[in-house]
Amino acid sequence: MSLGFPAVCEELLSAWRDGVKRETGHSAAAFLILAVLACAGCLLIPGLLDLLNGVMGNLTVDLEAVTDESGNLSAPAVFLSNLQATTFIMLYGLVPFVRLPAMALGLNAVMLGWLAAVYVRSGLSLALYLAALIPHAIFEIPAMLLAFGVGLYVCGQVTRRLRGNEQTRSITSCLSLMGQTLLLALAPLLLAAAFVEAYVTPAVAAWFL
Repeated sequence: MSLGFPAVCEELLSAWRDGVKRETGHSAAAFLILAVLACAGCLLIPGLLDLLNGVMGNLTVDLEAVTDESGNLSAPAVFLSNLQATTFIMLYGLVPFVRLPAMALGLNAVMLGWLAAVYVRSGLSLALYLAALIPHAIFEIPAMLLAFGVGLYVCGQVTRRLRGNEQTRSITSCLSLMGQTLLLALAPLLLAAAFVEAYVTPAVAAWFL
């Protein structure tokens, strides 16, 4: 069997048609709904924002880990941090039955909505929040959603195989799919997102300060 680039692309397209597309679409819809609900809930329900401040404050990225000596965002550090996150999201799919990637999706969506509410409650404009998010999110969010989609697809494959369905992918095939997705899709998107976040987003956000 050929292991060249065309064969790898065909493998990815096959997985996309087999279920990754469906799971990624479901992930995108759930992500948007949860983010909006989290933002609205924090703005409308007394005490919810304070509660999430305590929870999410411990889960956000350590800025010192992704900044250089001058305190500016480091594109390589941001890239590696996001690459690690998406890798783990896909690997969570190897845990059968539980659908851990869905839990990670929910957490990330709520965090995004919570941050929007923090901006608004702090007296900052929503336009500033969007300006600080959209330039790099154009690349980063599709990468995250694809990682969720692959993770959920893999979880379904592993679960059905454990239930006796031999037509599903093996663990080796799932690992191969995740590796190919990481190298050919996620890494390029996250690399672009990291450089935009480090060098473009701050300049765009400054227009709204």
